[in-house]
Order: sequence, then structure tokens, then C-alpha cells
Amino acid sequence: EFTPNLVKTMADVVMNPKFDQKDFERIKGNYLTNLAVSQKSPDAMADKELYKLVYGDHPYGITEPTEAALKGYTVDMVKKYHEDNFGAWRSHLYISGVFDEKSVMAAVEQAFGKWKAGADILTNPAVPQRVKKFSLVDRPGSKQSKIIYGIPAVDPSMPDYVPFMVMNSLLGGSFGSRITSNIRENKGYTYSPGSSVMTRYRSGFWSEEADVTSSVTGAAIKEIQFEIKRLRDEAPSENELDGIKNYEAGIFVLRNSSRAGVIGQLSFINFHGLSDDYLKNYVQKIINTKPADVSALVKKYLDLDRFTTVIVGDKKE
Repeated sequence: EFTPNLVKTMADVVMNPKFDQKDFERIKGNYLTNLAVSQKSPDAMADKELYKLVYGDHPYGITEPTEAALKGYTVDMVKKYHEDNFGAWRSHLYISGVFDEKSVMAAVEQAFGKWKAGADILTNPAVPQRVKKFSLVDRPGSKQSKIIYGIPAVDPSMPDYVPFMVMNSLLGGSFGSRITSNIRENKGYTYSPGSSVMTRYRSGFWSEEADVTSSVTGAAIKEIQFEIKRLRDEAPSENELDGIKNYEAGIFVLRNSSRAGVIGQLSFINFHGLSDDYLKNYVQKIINTKPADVSALVKKYLDLDRFTTVIVGDKKE
């Protein structure tokens, strides 16, 4: 029953922000503190180096401002950014849940109907190169190494995306995955390794990440490579793959069982320019994935001669 009032309030915040100087200085102070912390965080250091190697001069290659740049930000700069970039043309409004559609739509039209169109939509896809790169970032005194081992791969607009997600889950993207079983359960090198697909607009990057004891840095990478080679050369059994497919299908259903989940999926397909068929056919594509498909995807996308390796740790160790 409060939805129309909430729509009105949200419209006021988005269209007429206050940008109070006192609030701005407080928030900038928080960002400066977080920036100082991130300079010493293995995760932040690894991400910063990875993005620089993978995306280069593209805006994606910069994960954070310099301290000097951050200190130089002003309220007027923020106001100008809002004025130049926020408008109806670039915006999507999502409402999910239980509500009276007629009254809510009336509230939306009244609250947002006169919002300026604003700037046109900007797309600037990155094209990361599939070339071998390596970086060792020194973090003196560190007892562990942060490893990111990855390669440009698929994005959601590509036909291989859904079966690739199944392959990822089997290889390293789930708790029962092969890499996790190897370097966590069998070797005890790390507590929480995992692989994932980072998706940008028309750009995807697959990576395995792990925090391991410094002395087994090389051994951990060797085992990750071993599991990639094994899945490349030998198709998984039907039984192993069925377990992964059931898991992935279940996760998809759970992801869509909440209001936030539904909005997240709608936002995802809008951002990537996908049709409604993406959601309608997702589970069926999971089910249709065959063992031979999994090995074929490893061969096609996970070329070990083209991986980027980033390690953050104590160089002398």
C-alpha cells in the first residue's frame, strides 16, 4: 500500500538530489579510508593488477582513483556528473512483488513523467586480448599468496554462455567442483578456492582464484592446470555432470524466487541486450549440456598458453 508513495520519494531522490557539502566531505573521507586499506589488501591488489593487464587503457583497466584524484573531487564535479549522465533515456525502472498495478503505474507516470531525457546510452565494449601475461605483486611479510588465473572467455550474448556456466561449475565454480576437491579437500592448499565468469557488456573473463600458503603457490597453480587439462582431454561421466546440472538448475530457480532476484534477472537481460528467451530457455540449455560439450568448451576457451596469471605475495618466499 505504500508503493505509490515510495515511487514518488525515489523519483525525488533521483531527479532532485541535494548533494550537501557536509555529507560529501564525510563520504569522501570514507572513500579515502577505504582506498588506504585497499592499497594493502591482497584481493584489491590482485584485482587492480588483473584489470590493468586484461583491459589495458580501457576504462575497465582502472579499479580505483589515485589518492590525489580522490582528494580533488568536489561537490560541483558530482553535480555536473549527475546533470550530464542521469536522465530517463538511460534509466530502467523495475517493480516486483505484490502491488496494485493501476495505482502504481499512475504514480510512476506522475513522478517520472516529466524527467528530462538526458544523455544518450553509451556503450564502449572492451576487447581483452587472449595472450599470455604474468605479474607477481610483492606484498612483504604476507604468509599467503593470492592467485588469480584466468582468460577472456564468453559473455551472455554468446550461444555457448549457458553450457559454459555448467562447465565452470564442474571445473571450479561450485563447492563440489574438481579444482576445489583437488586443492582444498585433497591437498589442503586453500580454504575457499573458486572459479567464476566476470561478464561485461560483450566481454567475459573466466578465472580461478585461491588464497594459498606461500610455499605451495607453484604447486597450487600446477594442480589448477592439471584439472583444466583433465577436463579438456576426458569428458566427465554422465553421473558427475547430472549432479552439476541439477545444482545449476536449482540455483537458477532459487535466484528467481525473490523480488530482488526477479529484478536482477530483468536487469541482466536488459543490460546485455538479451531477449526473454534467455530466461525461458536457461534451464533447458543446462539440461541439454552433454559431457562431450563440456570438454569441447574447455578446448575452445581455456587455452593454457594464453592465460593471465596474477600472484600477490611475499616475493622472497
